[in-house]
Amino acid sequence: MIRFKVLIAIAAAFGWVLAASAALAAAPGFYEAEVEVADQSAATRRNAARAGLGQVLIRLSGTAPLPAEPVLQEALSQPERYYDRFLFVADDRLKLFFTPSALLELIDRAKLPLWPLRRPPAIAWLALEANGVREIVRGGHPLAVELVAEARRRGFEARLPLMDLRDQLRVQPAAVWGRSSLVLAEASRRYGTEAVLIGRLRHDGNEVWSGEFAYWQDGDEFTQQVDGLDFTQAGAAGANFLANAMASRDALPWRPTEPRSLVVAGIASPLHYGSLLHYLAGLEYLKSVAVIGLDQDRLDIELTSRAETDRLVALLEAGGRLAGPAPGAPVNQLAWRGTP
Repeated sequence: MIRFKVLIAIAAAFGWVLAASAALAAAPGFYEAEVEVADQSAATRRNAARAGLGQVLIRLSGTAPLPAEPVLQEALSQPERYYDRFLFVADDRLKLFFTPSALLELIDRAKLPLWPLRRPPAIAWLALEANGVREIVRGGHPLAVELVAEARRRGFEARLPLMDLRDQLRVQPAAVWGRSSLVLAEASRRYGTEAVLIGRLRHDGNEVWSGEFAYWQDGDEFTQQVDGLDFTQAGAAGANFLANAMASRDALPWRPTEPRSLVVAGIASPLHYGSLLHYLAGLEYLKSVAVIGLDQDRLDIELTSRAETDRLVALLEAGGRLAGPAPGAPVNQLAWRGTP
């Protein structure tokens, strides 16, 4: 009992009990937007802030385009309520830094999905056909450059194959064009990615391309036809298709938040206790964290989240700091690992 009171006192002193949003860590880039501007006037800055807020909401929710909800329209009409600072990084570029807790509250009020910020990278196998000749796109190609940049704006990493000797021996353009799952799945393991984008585009003349994108991940597959695009448009289309497909699979749909009870073993010191609560308070998919009790090295906590228990446990385990349930143990029993 004494130990429990000491730990509670430590937690209270640092503000770690309850209020998960109070300690939200601003994940690099997720809550920032950079917008092109014509000048540095107040009116221009307001319009840029509106565009930046839309970008960040799309990034966090995985929803593009945003729905015409009154809550969102009101927010976009007053974007200054959602950022705490800005700077002109060039004469024609404005960078805005949005407040994480305010954005997450807005997403909840607007009943948008929430795409967890821990997102797997994707590998893009893209084949082009012109005059009967097919080639696989490498990094540095205009199509690849725009795809990578647009993926970054949507909040995930898109990788292009190196197409060095190792790749060339494994993957021929015909394998990409034919979407050979056997060949591409094996070749993609090299890049440590879970999501795979496959594109095949045919030259229609005058720098216009048409074709199809496909997305694979863990047995899921989506496809999309594209027509009449140049390389810049095709790259953006591929990245947005990929982002939408990944978000449709991984985003947490809106639902009223509910308390979820978890037991975390391995809390052997006040440092472990404080580190765990501080970590949990920085997770965007948790609305609050509360300590219920402590028994030896096992901490009973209550997390408020829109995620179901199974999904919540999977998200926590994927973060690397908590180990999943042991075989035969209840699904809500985890173990603290500390910094991975």
